[in-house]
Amino acid sequence: RAPEDAPLDAVAAPDGTELFFCATARNELPNWRADFTDLEHAATAPGVHGIDHLALTQPWHHFDEATLFHRSVLGLHAQESVDVADPYGLMRSRAVTNADGSVRIALGVGAAPTDDTVHAQHIALATDDVVAAARHFRDAGGRLLPIPANYYDDLAARYEFPDGELDTYRELGILYDRDAHGEFRHCYTVTVGRVFFELVQRDGYRGYGAQNAPVRLAAQHAGRPVR
Repeated sequence: RAPEDAPLDAVAAPDGTELFFCATARNELPNWRADFTDLEHAATAPGVHGIDHLALTQPWHHFDEATLFHRSVLGLHAQESVDVADPYGLMRSRAVTNADGSVRIALGVGAAPTDDTVHAQHIALATDDVVAAARHFRDAGGRLLPIPANYYDDLAARYEFPDGELDTYRELGILYDRDAHGEFRHCYTVTVGRVFFELVQRDGYRGYGAQNAPVRLAAQHAGRPVR
C-alpha cells in the first residue's frame, strides 16, 4: 500500500471471505474509488438501482459461526432460519440485515459438501421493473435461467394475474411470490463458474422468495453439465 492510497482495512469471515471497510466521499479519509481508473461500460439495465442482497454459501461447519460473526462484528440482526428442499437434500438459509434493511446478506448451507459448484454465491440486483431488466439483459446476449413449465401451471392455480402477465413470466423465467406486505418478482441468470445473478423487484415484500427456492435449485441442477 502506497502512502497516497486509500486505506482498505479488512477482516476475514469464518469461511475466508474478506470484508473491506472503505471510506467514501462523505468521510474525511480518501475515497477508495480514487485508487481506480474509471472505464467505459455498457449502460445499466433499465431500473436497476443497487444491490438488494448477497447470498453467501457457507461451509457446513461454519454456519452458526458465520451468523455470530455477522452479528458481533458487523452489528447485523439475524432472522429466523429457513429450511429449503433441493435436489441434494436440505438447504438451510438465514438472513442477516441491518435495522432499515439496506444491507441484506443471506447465509446458506446445504448438502453435497464435496462439490463446491453446487451452491454458488449470488448477487441480487434491485430493479423497479424486473420484466424490462430481464428483457434488456437477454437482448444484450445474457442467458436467463429456464424455469420448468409446471411452475407456471401451479402459479396460475394459486393466484390471479391480468391477461398476458403469466405468459411474460413464463417467457423470461420470472418467479413470483407475495406476503402480507407486498409482492416479489425475480429471475436468475445461468451460473458462470461459482457466481450467478438475480434480478429482484420488491414491492413491499420483506422476504427472499423462499417458496421459489426449490424451483430455482432444481432448474440449476437440471442445467448443470453431466460429468
